[in-house]
Amino acid sequence: MKKLSNKCLQRALRRQRIQAARSLRSRGRLRSRRLRKRVRSSVAVLPVVVSVPKHLHYYARKEVRQEVEDFFETVDDLLRRGREVSLDFTKVTLLFPCGVLILMGWIDQWARSYPSRLTGKYPKDDLVEQMLQQVMVLHQLGLPPRKQISHHDVKRWHHFRGENADATPMEPFMLQLKELLGTERQLGLGNCITEAMINVGHHAYCQASGPWWIFATITDDFVFIALHDRGESVPGTLLGKPIVSDYLKGRVWSEGRADGQLITAAVGGRTRTGLPYRGKGLPEMLDFTKNSPRGELGIYSRNGFYKYQNGIESNGRLKTPVRGTLVIWRIQVLANDD
Repeated sequence: MKKLSNKCLQRALRRQRIQAARSLRSRGRLRSRRLRKRVRSSVAVLPVVVSVPKHLHYYARKEVRQEVEDFFETVDDLLRRGREVSLDFTKVTLLFPCGVLILMGWIDQWARSYPSRLTGKYPKDDLVEQMLQQVMVLHQLGLPPRKQISHHDVKRWHHFRGENADATPMEPFMLQLKELLGTERQLGLGNCITEAMINVGHHAYCQASGPWWIFATITDDFVFIALHDRGESVPGTLLGKPIVSDYLKGRVWSEGRADGQLITAAVGGRTRTGLPYRGKGLPEMLDFTKNSPRGELGIYSRNGFYKYQNGIESNGRLKTPVRGTLVIWRIQVLANDD
């Protein structure tokens, strides 16, 4: 056998080293690709953390409301695309009844539509955590209670959830109203609330039961009530059965085009059925508000809103539609006449 020269031997060894290095690099690249794929897969299954707006406020200026609307739409889109979502409350410093009501409505829907895909992070603010614990929002996100409900700004709020027009849970609040307002005004206010709740069943959910939420409180100056349902919108119910004269007068609008005007019509007594005994809730609320100094009424539904504030009525269009209807109602506390 011919003996290799030293030069050929060195060349063969060099080729072996090159091949070995290439093999190591190839295995390294393979391992790297597999690692990157595993990382991507693990990231894909991790919950997407979405920060809740610092001020959870809906009945507010357009830019403030838009931030809240964008938050809900972002979370809803992620869940619809199959992602898990963690709601981060650590930056929240102020809660408003309007924002909390809509949050409760969304979480109720998400919990039913996407079970086990929604989690949360505790707030840092003690008051915020107590309120969210009190209304069971943290419980729905899998966060066990860890606070003693002691803050006055939490305890003074009455909150109710129901599936029908039964106003029995509100009796303690109504008794408190009677002491402050007197029997006549308390009954008038109670009738408005009951009518509004009946309308949820007859109109919003078309005779079927559906959830509604109420926040109510009494201060030295005002009675404040906020009601939210996620059923059919006010404009939707009015457009369900337009009367013939509406066609003749050109008042039948496409969806979203004039929802503010449709809500204004509902507040003025126009109903889907046209029957005089139906749809009294909103008109009675407006009458009660007008007879109360510094009274205020706000209604948000689908793509429109209506406001009565400081004796002035206004309506308009929302950039992002609200699911169902949100009613904000404030009346001044007057001396007890009894």
